[in-house]
Amino acid sequence: RLPTVSASQALQKLHARGSRTVSTGVAQLNTILSPPCPPGHTVSGGLMRGKVTEIFGPSGAGKTAFGIQAAVSALREGQHVVWADAACAPLVPQRFNDVLFAIGDPLPRDPATDVPPPPDLSPDELRSHFHHYTSPTLAHLLALFVRPPSAFPPPNTSLIVIDSLSTLFDNAYPRNSDDRTLRNKSDQARWAAGRKFAVMNELISTLARVAAMYNIALVLTSQPITRIRGSSRAVLVPAISGAEWENGISTRLVLFRDWVPGQWKRNDADANNLRKVRFIGVVKVDGVTLAEEGGVGNVVPFAIESTGLGGMDMAAVDVAVPALRQPVRPLKRPFAEIDGDDDGDEDENPDSDELYGWIEDDEVAAEGLV
Repeated sequence: RLPTVSASQALQKLHARGSRTVSTGVAQLNTILSPPCPPGHTVSGGLMRGKVTEIFGPSGAGKTAFGIQAAVSALREGQHVVWADAACAPLVPQRFNDVLFAIGDPLPRDPATDVPPPPDLSPDELRSHFHHYTSPTLAHLLALFVRPPSAFPPPNTSLIVIDSLSTLFDNAYPRNSDDRTLRNKSDQARWAAGRKFAVMNELISTLARVAAMYNIALVLTSQPITRIRGSSRAVLVPAISGAEWENGISTRLVLFRDWVPGQWKRNDADANNLRKVRFIGVVKVDGVTLAEEGGVGNVVPFAIESTGLGGMDMAAVDVAVPALRQPVRPLKRPFAEIDGDDDGDEDENPDSDELYGWIEDDEVAAEGLV
């Protein structure tokens, strides 16, 4: 049975500062991610607690810095934070301390709520609320969440960050360049592909359950991969994908860097900002997809400062650049294939999912190899 909650308790929880979200440090992004609320009420926005958020992007886009800023926001509210490091993305203690103990960066208060600010905590108390785990292999991460110890997650935890999750999957299930298609895979490779999807499905269901049971904002960061669509289109997509995985992800953000039109430059300060500007694309919010595959959705500019993330005063018209479309040219064919090959059965614009075996899902699992 679900626990019974009185109306007064529900209202008190609704007004409680930070009870439903964890701030990202970027005000414009918090507004986009703010949860729905009854008319006349104001709820602070940010990463939704009880849900799983995926953040992907190329190296250097700021995924780890984004996680650090969210962790600092939770710690400053008196909450506990769990950080799980993957093999290749260790957390830099000095960088974390610089953001945590930044001077002159108090958390903004919501004037619509009459809740006192959290009590001031000493540096040692703040550090004691941060729980760091190292997961060198995928098996370590599965053991931590599928068979957690009795004290995991710690009480009053509002945020869990799993940094560079895709690295663990790539190390556990490396891609074989010799097996280009599903038809050419050996029995062992086909078994490994089916096993990979079974582990992915088990992990995302476990993470979603942990987030919902303990009212925790669970953040995953991963690298992108390139997929070819047709003969002249390449898109960046998350390295981990699948039907079950997509259902378990409530919010998806893409971090990237891009050129900004020169007309935004008004002075030397703007020129300096252009060199460090980054962008957050809101692809999915609370289960609702805002952009198609390869799209970036709503774009929010930001910058990484020594004291954490900061928003950028830049209009969308300054960011959007019209794309230049090139004419699509037919694929060239080897001379040996020209003569007598006009049956039209071959696909002239194959997708990379077929070329490189990036779709090994239900067909593999149905063969009883899992």
